[in-house]
Amino acid sequence: MKDYIYKHPALSFILITMLFMLWGKLMILPTFDDWNTLSSPNYDPDFLKYIMPYGYIWRPFDAIMGYIVAIDYRLFPKLNHLIIFAGHITNVFLLYKICKKVGFGKAAANIAAIYFYISPCMLATVFSCDSLNQTYSQLWGLAAILSYLSLRGKARYTVWFVTIFIAALAKDNGIAFAVIPPVVAFAFGMADRKTLVRHFMFGIFITVVYAVIRLSLPSTYIENPDYSTFDPNRKFKEIAMLFGYSLSATDYISLLHAPSRNFILAATTFITSFPFIYLTLIRNIKIWKDKTFLLIIVCAFIALSPNLLISLSIMNTYAGLAMVSMLIGYAVEKNKCKEKTLNTAFILYVLTALVVDVHHWYMSYTTSLTGKEMAVRAIEKTGSPIDKVYVIIIEDDYPRFSSFCVVPSDAFGWGMATQHENGYKWPKEICDTIIARKDSAQTDVIRERAFDKGFECVWTVNRKEVNVARK
Repeated sequence: MKDYIYKHPALSFILITMLFMLWGKLMILPTFDDWNTLSSPNYDPDFLKYIMPYGYIWRPFDAIMGYIVAIDYRLFPKLNHLIIFAGHITNVFLLYKICKKVGFGKAAANIAAIYFYISPCMLATVFSCDSLNQTYSQLWGLAAILSYLSLRGKARYTVWFVTIFIAALAKDNGIAFAVIPPVVAFAFGMADRKTLVRHFMFGIFITVVYAVIRLSLPSTYIENPDYSTFDPNRKFKEIAMLFGYSLSATDYISLLHAPSRNFILAATTFITSFPFIYLTLIRNIKIWKDKTFLLIIVCAFIALSPNLLISLSIMNTYAGLAMVSMLIGYAVEKNKCKEKTLNTAFILYVLTALVVDVHHWYMSYTTSLTGKEMAVRAIEKTGSPIDKVYVIIIEDDYPRFSSFCVVPSDAFGWGMATQHENGYKWPKEICDTIIARKDSAQTDVIRERAFDKGFECVWTVNRKEVNVARK
C-alpha cells in the first residue's frame, strides 16, 4: 500500500478524499440561480425554446438535463451533483495527462493535479447545483488540448473541432479553448512558429463557424444587465477575486463576509498557504522571463477572456483554473529549492485548502438548508394546495457572498423551493416582487392588489420568516 501511494500520490489523495467530498456535495440543496437554471426540473412542453439559444446563452446540455430531472423531481439536485463531481474528477485526470504529455516530471504533474482538485478556486463550481455547463466546458476544452497534443493529421483537426464545439455547447465560453491547444504546444516546443500561426487560425475558424451557427439560430430574448453593462470598479474587484482565489488558499469568507468574519482564521490560512506560492512564483523570480511560463499565463487569460469581458464570478474562475494549475506545475518543475522544503510547503498548502474547503462547504450547506426550512413552513401555513401565489420579499440587509452565503429569500428561491417540496404539483404559478425594507409598510397594499389580480395566496418573506395570507 505504501509503495502504491508513493508511486501515485495524486491518485491516492483523490481516492482517499473524493468520497468525503462527494458525500458533502450531495448534502447541498439548491439556492438562488439553482432554482431557475436550465438544469433544474423543467415541465414546460416547449422544450425547443430551451435547447435553442435562450437569451444570451446556448446550453442545450443544460436544457436536456432539466427534462431528465423532471422525470422524477427527486433526482434534483443529487443527479446534478453526481454529474458535476464526475466532471471535476475527469478534469483532474485530463490535466494530469496533459502535464505528462508536455514533459512534466512526476512531482510537478502530481502537484498540478492536486492543486486543481483541491484549490478553493473550484468550490463555487463543484459545490453548486447549476454548474454542469462550467464543469463540462472545461472538460471538453482540456480534452481538445490533450487530443491536439496526442494526434496528428486529419484525426487531430477532426477531434479538435468536435471537442471545442461540444465545449461551446456546454457553455459559450468553452469556445475560448479553440485557440489554446496550439499555444500550449508552442509553449512546450511541440510546435514551431509556423505551425502555431496556421493552427491558431484554424482555432479562429472553429470560433467563426460556431458564431455563424449561433447567430443564425432563433433566440428567446431574456434581459440580463451583466451582458450589456461595464463597470470598471466591479471589473477591478472581479480581477482581484480571480487572483485571490486562484493563487491562495485564504479563507475569504472569514475575511469578506461580515457576519462570518474571523480575521484570525483568514490571516492563518493566508500565512500557511503563502510559503508554497512564495517558493513557486515569487522566490523563483527568473521564471517570469521564461517563454513557456508566460505563454501558459496567456492561455489562462484566453480561457477566462469571455468572462473577463462580461461578468466574472467565483464560479467563473474555474474556467482558468486548469491553466493556473499547469502554471504552478511548471514553476515546480523549474524550481531550484530543496525538494523537502517544497514538499513541506505544498503539504501545508493542501492542509490549508482542506480547512478552507470544509468551511465553504459548511456555509453552503447551512445557507441552502434555510431555503428548505422556509419552504416547509410556507406549505404548512398555507394549509391546502393553491394554484397561484404572490410572493412579497422585504429586501434583506444580510450580506451575500457568492453561493456560499446567500440571503434567506434567495435560498427560498423566491418561492420556488415550495414547488420542489410539493413535487412540482403546486403552486403552478409564482410571481414575486421585492420591496425595500424602509417600504415594508406597503405590504398590505401590494397584498390586496395581488388578490385583486386573482392570486389565491400571498406569502410575505421577511428574512427567514414567511407570513401567509389567503384570499
